[in-house]
Formats: sequence, C-alpha cells, structure tokens
Amino acid sequence: MLIAIDQSGEVISLAQQPDEQMLGKIRASIYFCPACREPVILKAGAVKIPHFAHKQSHACKSFSEGESARHLKGKSDLYRWIRSTHEVKLEAYLPEIAQRPDLLVEEKTAIEYQCSALPAALFLKRTEGYRQQHVFPFWIYGGPPIKKQGPFYGFSLFHRLFFHYSPSFGFWLLAYCPDQECFTLYSQLTPVYPSLYAAAVQNIPLCSLAYPPAFDAASPFQPFSLSDWFLRRERWLQQQIYFTKGLSGPFFHTVYQSKNHPSLLPLCIGLPVRFMTLIKSHPIEWQFYLWHDLLAYQENATAEEAAAVIKKRIEKGDVQLNQLPLCLSPELPEVMEEYLVIWRAAGAVNKEPCRTVCEQMERKTAFIRNFEEFIISRLIF
Repeated sequence: MLIAIDQSGEVISLAQQPDEQMLGKIRASIYFCPACREPVILKAGAVKIPHFAHKQSHACKSFSEGESARHLKGKSDLYRWIRSTHEVKLEAYLPEIAQRPDLLVEEKTAIEYQCSALPAALFLKRTEGYRQQHVFPFWIYGGPPIKKQGPFYGFSLFHRLFFHYSPSFGFWLLAYCPDQECFTLYSQLTPVYPSLYAAAVQNIPLCSLAYPPAFDAASPFQPFSLSDWFLRRERWLQQQIYFTKGLSGPFFHTVYQSKNHPSLLPLCIGLPVRFMTLIKSHPIEWQFYLWHDLLAYQENATAEEAAAVIKKRIEKGDVQLNQLPLCLSPELPEVMEEYLVIWRAAGAVNKEPCRTVCEQMERKTAFIRNFEEFIISRLIF
C-alpha cells in the first residue's frame, strides 16, 4: 500500500517519491493501516519503491499484501499523472461495496491497474460494484507485454476482460508499462483466430498524454487477405477434427446430421465481420448455426431474428460469447446486421454447399476476387 495514517489519523502518501530525509522521519514514527488500523511498517529497499506493509502477518480485508514492484510503480506513476490536472485519491475505500480501487478520480472514475491474472468472476464483480455506485470502471492492463505472432497479437481470455469499445476505435485495450513509463493502445481489435487479433498499435509516453486520455486516430491495422482468412478457417477445422474431440461436439454433430461436410460448407459461412469480437466461438460455428436454423429457409431475415437464433444456441451451449464487462455496446443484433449485409450481397451460389473440393476451390477464387475488398473494408474503423 502507498498510504497510511499516523496516530492522529492524518493520511500520509508515498506516491510523491519522498526523499531520504522524509523516509527517515517516517521510519521514526508509528503508522497504521487506514482500513484495519493495525500497525504498518515502511519498506524502502533497492528493488521496490517505498511502500507500507502490515507489521505482522495479518488478514486485512481491504489491502492485500505482496504488491509487485511493477504494480506499485505503475500505480504511483498513474497517480502523479492524474494529480496534475484532476482531484484523485490514492487507494480510496468505498464502504458501500467494500472495494478499494487503486485510484479514484473526482469520485466518478475508479482506475484499476491490474498486473497479475485475476479470475474473471472477481473482475466482473468489481466492475459491477463500481457501476452500482455510479462510478465508471476504468481498467488498465499492466501485465507482461502482449505477445506478437507474425503481424497479429495474442489476446487471452484474461486480456479480453480489459477490452473497451469506442465507435471511433472499435474494440481497444490500454496497457501501461512502468519500466518505460509508456502507454500502449491496441485498437481496432479484430479476431483472425479465437485468440489471435489484428490490431492498430500506438505507443504513447506518459508525459505526452493528458487525463482523461483522448487518443488520436491510429492508422488502420494491416488488413489481412481473404485468402489468408480462408487458409486459417481450414486450419481451424483441421485442428478441431484431428487434435480435439471436436467431432463429438455440437457443431460437427449438427453439420454431419444436416448431411453436409465441414470442408464443403457455403463460402458465406465462416467470414470475418465487424463486431465479431463479441462472440468467442469461431465464425464458422455461429454462422453455420445461423444458416442451418434460419437463413437456409428465410433469405430476408432481420438482424433481430438472426440474433434470436444465436441466443437460442448460446442458451444450449453451442455458441459462446466473450466476457467483455467493460463493453456496454455493441450488442448481438449489430453483429448479425453486419453479417447479413455480406450475406445479402454474396449471391446465391456462395450460399450453397459445394459438391467437390475442386468446385470449392473454383468458387473460392471467384469469391475472393469479387468480395475481398468489400468484406475487409467493413472491418476497418
């Protein structure tokens, strides 16, 4: 923790990086945890920045022990960054929900700087707690750098909890590195695989960004080709068939029961669409169910009808959504509308299953030539 109280109840903060003289005075005094009122001691070594810790092993419900040097430094940096222009409290306690955000800005915004993995249930609980108090939850990722795989980035289920949404940037995540004192903004996040995303990336020094952050428009991510998308689509199918128990799952069961083959499905099934980040399941899964349950019989279905079909599949466990607690929009009908725009434009031949691999290859070549620019352009914000 970076704050403590003295015997008279006055709060002292270490976020301003006190000098050795001040640290000496603190060591010579007695301080207490502002939550449990148990004694705390100053720790100011060569590795971690100065901070307080409980004097004895003690289960404090408000403060957790063992904050990493990265978390302490990041929290301190963010406090000084905001304090120059806004009223901000460090480690303020909200008794109504028994939560203590890292920073509370003008009693309106709770900033959580999260460096270590956190169970999704706890992330959701804290986020909902702030909303119940009409406090905006703003989570900043502080863990290890997002790994790059070729031109794309790997975002785990934990990373996706930090996704925000903006009409200007699409889905985005903000990370902060205290070692470099630099933010990284990943925007226009578009999955090319369930955990692999195309992204526009900006590195922004802490000293160059004002609070609240207002980001300049990033260059669009490097668009992937539709031919590359189809290769990844086929690779995903092969992995499900050969390396998992996918054949016994509901998707393959329904495909074969409908007398279709997974590799010969209509080319309109399994396409990239805007907002598909909302859905955890691969596009070929949810788009097949949509075709099987609705579009094969009702050509001019509405987005609401399509969303109702997918919701039923979600209830059955056939389709899964990503957990995106920080995104209040867009919603499922908007994903369906984006897909239906492509469906309506694609032409009848691309909505029918292929009979042979050779026929599929011929159709695919024509489909890419006719629709690649149209489909990829709709992904870019």
